Amino acid sequence: MELRHLRYFIAIAEAESFRRAADKLHISQSPLSRQMQQLEEEIAAELFEPSGRGVKLTAAGRLFLEKAKAVITSVDAAAKEAKETAEGRLGTITIGFEGGSSLFDTLSTLVSRFRKRAPRVSVEFFRMSSAEQWEALNSRQILIGYGNRVPDESSLQSIVLGRHRMGIIVPNDHRLAGQPKIRVKDLMNELVFMDPRSANPRLHDDLIAAVRAHGVNLNVTSEVPNGEALMLLVASGFGLAFWTEYAARVLPLGGTQWKPISGLDVEMREIVMWRPSDAQAPLLRPFLDVVRELRSELHAPGTGQAKSTRRARRRSPAR
Repeated sequence: MELRHLRYFIAIAEAESFRRAADKLHISQSPLSRQMQQLEEEIAAELFEPSGRGVKLTAAGRLFLEKAKAVITSVDAAAKEAKETAEGRLGTITIGFEGGSSLFDTLSTLVSRFRKRAPRVSVEFFRMSSAEQWEALNSRQILIGYGNRVPDESSLQSIVLGRHRMGIIVPNDHRLAGQPKIRVKDLMNELVFMDPRSANPRLHDDLIAAVRAHGVNLNVTSEVPNGEALMLLVASGFGLAFWTEYAARVLPLGGTQWKPISGLDVEMREIVMWRPSDAQAPLLRPFLDVVRELRSELHAPGTGQAKSTRRARRRSPAR
């Protein structure tokens, strides 16, 4: 039994005529009759009986019609879903993201634009460090990584979407709060909170190295994994903390203020990562199209991101 047998049978049942069904199917009546004879022989039951100038279903035929329609509906749905999956319009995208990525709107903008193009594709997020994302990508646990470190893994490709310069947040009543710009040397003898090195080793090391290059050894009082807790500690006067300019603009810094640091020359990046072997995969291909379009917009001449990028290229950026 083949699917065409079921389609032919349904056409005859609905038309109640072999001739009208043959016209609808654009085939001659003789082969259509032979197909139905073969079907009846295979299931060992008569499906039609004469009725005037046409035919009507037997009791067995009525039952078979119900089941045949269900089969055809299921097959058509499966074929449609397979086509949509092959075209990248159906499925699930898994994204690993670095802690703190939610402070920037680039990732949410990226996913929002992709969902408008592929509304039936679901998205799953997994919080993990950049290094953990590299491992997850290579083991195919995630399809896309979104971190702030360029992959050390040669097996991965990446695109830098955003660059954000690092400054520092200080309490409103701190001696540095009234200065328009802070020098690296002003951090001498100050207590500083930092993210745990395990969360972002490269950025952590770059900050310490950049400060040390000015003859200053950071007095790191504690490593705080929670950004909100870190901000509360700073606002309460327990110390200072490195913070991106962008995050300072979009988040309320109650009791604190952000200051640029002259000569710090460190930035945080937003980086999309993937396996080169997946570049033409149905789901990844359209996602990367959106990534490249967004990158072009962010780095277009005259945009804030483009200016930030040009400024960053004149520095020694965190990698």
